[in-house]
Amino acid sequence: MDPFVRLDQTTRRREDDRGWLEVIYESEAMVLKRSFSKAGVFRGLHVQRAPSEQTKVIRVVSGAIVDVVVSMDDPARALHTTRLTPEDGWVRIGAEYAHGFYALQDTVFEYVCDGGYDEASEQAFSIADRLPALLGVDTVILSDKDRAAPPLTAAGTE
Repeated sequence: MDPFVRLDQTTRRREDDRGWLEVIYESEAMVLKRSFSKAGVFRGLHVQRAPSEQTKVIRVVSGAIVDVVVSMDDPARALHTTRLTPEDGWVRIGAEYAHGFYALQDTVFEYVCDGGYDEASEQAFSIADRLPALLGVDTVILSDKDRAAPPLTAAGTE
């Protein structure tokens, strides 16, 4: 039995005016993705709910971001932020957090998720109206999907 199992995976890339996203490897057990985001792009907030929760391990390869998370277990849905650069290395984001990031400059970002992508379990929330004040920025570039997401509100409110 060969101890080296070769994985027959072809990288899939999607491009738009924000940059690109590559799915480098995907199985039922894990996903490895890399993205390029132009300065001013916000990707998120996204979370996968039961039965397909995902813990993420993320890093900035080049550039700089403000990472944004919110615990879905927190009734107040308080936002938490941190600035990340390549020097920060890998960072773990628990499955209970909706996650997104704002590219402070042109940025290459990588992440590994435990478990496969399950569109039916994914939820997206918009915080676009809060980003200028939260981050002290004027420009926020969003995907159509993120722009159409319902606003993040306290649990139990509409």
